[in-house]
Amino acid sequence: MKVGCTGATPTAHHKMTPSKQNHAEDSSARVAPRPIAAVDPRDLIEQLPGFVFRLRHEGAQLHFDFASASCEAVLGLPAGALLASAKSVLDLIDARDLPAFHAGLQASVGSGQWNWEGRMHTPHGLKWVNLRARTRATGALAAESVGIMLNVTQSHLRESQLLDQSTDLRQTASHLESVREAERARMARDLHDDLGQVLTALQMDMALLRRRFGAPESAVLFDNVDKLIRAAADAGRRVAAELRPSVLDLGLEAALRWMAEQYAKRYDLRVITQMKVSREVDDLIATELFRVAQEGLTNVARHAKARKAWVRCFEADDGRVCISVEDDGVGYSPATVAGAPPSRGLRGMRERAAVFDGNFQLDQSPHGGVRVRVCLPVAGETARG
Repeated sequence: MKVGCTGATPTAHHKMTPSKQNHAEDSSARVAPRPIAAVDPRDLIEQLPGFVFRLRHEGAQLHFDFASASCEAVLGLPAGALLASAKSVLDLIDARDLPAFHAGLQASVGSGQWNWEGRMHTPHGLKWVNLRARTRATGALAAESVGIMLNVTQSHLRESQLLDQSTDLRQTASHLESVREAERARMARDLHDDLGQVLTALQMDMALLRRRFGAPESAVLFDNVDKLIRAAADAGRRVAAELRPSVLDLGLEAALRWMAEQYAKRYDLRVITQMKVSREVDDLIATELFRVAQEGLTNVARHAKARKAWVRCFEADDGRVCISVEDDGVGYSPATVAGAPPSRGLRGMRERAAVFDGNFQLDQSPHGGVRVRVCLPVAGETARG
């Protein structure tokens, strides 16, 4: 008989190592993390540079149902005043800016955007406020706007200071230009009167010397001296005319026609002038317009390879007096001009326009060449009878 072995299956007993035991003890002793406190959005709102609001509106009825505490820093009113009555805000808005406030609010119902900037008379003085909000419809006639108001007074003050400084600079430059033109006029008179008289006297003395001591062999020498005197007189007249043409005393129209004749003679260029100005132009502005035309025609003569040029003086729709110079020459490539340094003539015309708060325009002429236009504001003119 075969004897079988019976018995229970032996169970394995594993002994826990010291490291695992310590880890288990640490895990059981570890403190559960504390939940992070929820962030109150109002705390974040109060950190913004302006004050946040929610405005409900239905027709002309306005009601603030939320305004952050920062509104007191911006408007000088506590939040409770806004919540009690929207009129407390409307009463602060300058009368000149109130229509734009209402128009922007009404338009925002359709566009979803409300942007407004205006003056507000706060308890702390006049402030400029910038408003940005999003608007959504909440009913057939009702809507709500949620946005922020910022105090932008300092930005406006800086802008105003820059504008004042710019105005001062323009006035200074205008004064310097008037002084420069006066000096040019004085130099032109001196050249015409003093140098002209000296050269005339010298020419008379040379004629007297020729009669008294004019040996036949000296005739060529006397002729050369006479030519030099005449050339000096012509140069003096030309320089005097360039400094300030005396024809300007007869008016801008006469001066432009005279200049057209001079350029036609010197450069074989036909210049057509048109004058459509119905009021008197003061001397300084007339001189500046003349200088612009002069620089424009010089550019045409030097660079355009043109046969014709047009100089037009006219009144713009805004009351400014404009001078335009255009030609039928080779024209220019806008891309080339944009990438090239400005020529001295173009830079001079731009500067003249800037000094007198005018504008400068450069574009293609209908005749195929270039058109330059400068418009200057003219103050204090009297209409011609």
